Amino acid sequence: MSAERFDTMAADYDKKLRRRQLAESISTSVAKLPLTKTMDGMEFGCGTGLVGLLLAPELGTLTALDISQGMLDVLQQKIDEQHLDNVRCLNADIFQENYKYTYDLILCSMTLHHLQDATGLLQRFTELLNPGGYLAIADLYLEDGSFHDASAEGIFHTGFNTEALRSTLTGFGMESIQIEPVYTIKKEKTGNEYPIFLLTAHKR
Repeated sequence: MSAERFDTMAADYDKKLRRRQLAESISTSVAKLPLTKTMDGMEFGCGTGLVGLLLAPELGTLTALDISQGMLDVLQQKIDEQHLDNVRCLNADIFQENYKYTYDLILCSMTLHHLQDATGLLQRFTELLNPGGYLAIADLYLEDGSFHDASAEGIFHTGFNTEALRSTLTGFGMESIQIEPVYTIKKEKTGNEYPIFLLTAHKR
């Protein structure tokens, strides 16, 4: 999807119960990592902050990054309403050479399948992680392509082979890679079920 498409979805994005339940399941599992208030975190593709805001109290800072200014505007309103002083919104491209921020935790929830070069993104994540930092990725297990509507734009992967992800991240220097199912999305129209995984990894 384009940033403009996400912009149009932003105002009503949080209304879908399934999205809120998924975010709660992911954040609960990520919170099992040894998070501390000395850690700087970044959520890539944060949307309206459904996952990140649940984890922000466990961190020192959280950078909420997204290409959709509409999503970030909704998130900023939440930050203001909740008087959060450790969360900042950022519309930026982490692939730019002048992007010099590094983190102790990088979170990516239901965003990886929107990136054509998923391997390149994983490599960039590992570059931006401080030694000893953690990576947490939630997305679809490999599926038959029926999860998204035929009209959906910007879908480059029909889920992921998690063992292939493990191998890729091991090659980039990540260790202690754990993969577990954290939620199952059931489509109302078809009744089809699509499990969601959470992958966590530690940088040597």
